[in-house]
Amino acid sequence: MSILRNIYPAQNKLGEAAIWHEASQRLMWIDLLEPRLFILDPATNEILIRPIALDAPLGAIVATTNPDLLMVSHPRGLSTLSVETGELEPFAHPEQGRDGVIYNDCKMDRFGRLWVGTSHNKEEEPRGALWCVTADGRCFLGDAGFAVSNGPAFSIDGKTMYFNDSGARKTYAYDIAEDDPHPRNRRKLVNWMQDEGMPDGVVVDEEDNLWVAHWGGARITRVSKRGDRLQVVQVPVPHVTTVCFGGVDHATLYVTTARDGLSLDSLKTWPQSGDLFSIKPGFKGLAEPLFPLKLPSLFD
Repeated sequence: MSILRNIYPAQNKLGEAAIWHEASQRLMWIDLLEPRLFILDPATNEILIRPIALDAPLGAIVATTNPDLLMVSHPRGLSTLSVETGELEPFAHPEQGRDGVIYNDCKMDRFGRLWVGTSHNKEEEPRGALWCVTADGRCFLGDAGFAVSNGPAFSIDGKTMYFNDSGARKTYAYDIAEDDPHPRNRRKLVNWMQDEGMPDGVVVDEEDNLWVAHWGGARITRVSKRGDRLQVVQVPVPHVTTVCFGGVDHATLYVTTARDGLSLDSLKTWPQSGDLFSIKPGFKGLAEPLFPLKLPSLFD
């Protein structure tokens, strides 16, 4: 394993939702509280920063089959976002009609569906839910009762979904199937201790193990699919938000962090909070599936 490196002093208020954009071979992530899209080209170290014309808080971004379009979750649901122009188009709004709920992490499964987590806007009441959204915009309620939802991630065969109930400090596993938009057989995979912080973003590696970011825990933990803690990577900031494999052969683990909630004294102790880190952990990741958007036809 290489040494964890600070590769960009982003100073994000709440850096989140790192994805490796296969079409452009660039890393992308967002600041949820100061809505901006960050784009890093590791080949040149060039950074592009583009404003996103949406109200905070954002939730996450997901790559789609259209190389110019991302799916972004935000207070009014899900929209497509043009990387080049910033243009937005509404797509779906599974939580429409409910107040006090915000969108958070979302991730594609290996069957072409988007799983979207929502949270209570004050992160206190168990009002958040887990939704399955299909390519035609249909929304299916998968589970509910979370103050703060995070993840999910999916096993290599696609049949197991991992999901973080951050407020309860639990990671769950569910059975999922290609022909069923409802997760089944929820069971507790990991019960996190208070000094480990809260489980946040999660990704699966080539050996079918999980890498979990810890909000308030200053670490990343590698966990087996049976729930065993295999390895801990210490991070020099308290709030670690998402992890994402990318780069050549998906051998680099990128790590986003946050400054939100830290006092001025804490920021003096943790000055790298909000920056982007990377490490070569010795395990590779997988290419994440793309959300299947219909591409424009020359004959339409």
